[in-house]
Amino acid sequence: MLPDEAAAALEVLLPAFKRHGVDLLAIGGLAVAHYGHRRISGGPVKGEIKADLDFWYKPTIENYVNLVKALKELEVDVEEVEQKIFDPKKSFLKIPHKTFHMDFLPQVAGLDSYKECKKNSSIMLVGDHQIAVVSFADLLKNKQAVGRTIDKEDITALEQKRKESGGKESSQ
Repeated sequence: MLPDEAAAALEVLLPAFKRHGVDLLAIGGLAVAHYGHRRISGGPVKGEIKADLDFWYKPTIENYVNLVKALKELEVDVEEVEQKIFDPKKSFLKIPHKTFHMDFLPQVAGLDSYKECKKNSSIMLVGDHQIAVVSFADLLKNKQAVGRTIDKEDITALEQKRKESGGKESSQ
């Protein structure tokens, strides 16, 4: 149930992430869609929806450098990012692109261990590519911790989907 604009963006991003060995998890609207609730994530750009893609990256210097290399390959202006001193708790990246924008977080509200969440993750297939997605339980913990209106709506919709599927988390 991934929105078309998000799938198109991932088709561009995932090969670059793989080539550069970027270790990350899909979170936010991507994860919500993976578990069966399709909603608009992002806003209009020249009359089209601009996908909003959220990722939790493994907060190590090596992975951060790999991420910057992948972004550079994608023709993202990383000059300012390259000048930053990496901080595993604060190196949050907000990256605009022509048809989508991306947020890369070194920490995620409500979740303590990237390693544990990666171990619990599921895989989402996008065309010929795949990406790890935060688990259903971890997604709910994150949504509860953030607590915005959209997060509360996501929780309600995801719990309803789980109820309709007899207690199973559906993954698309």
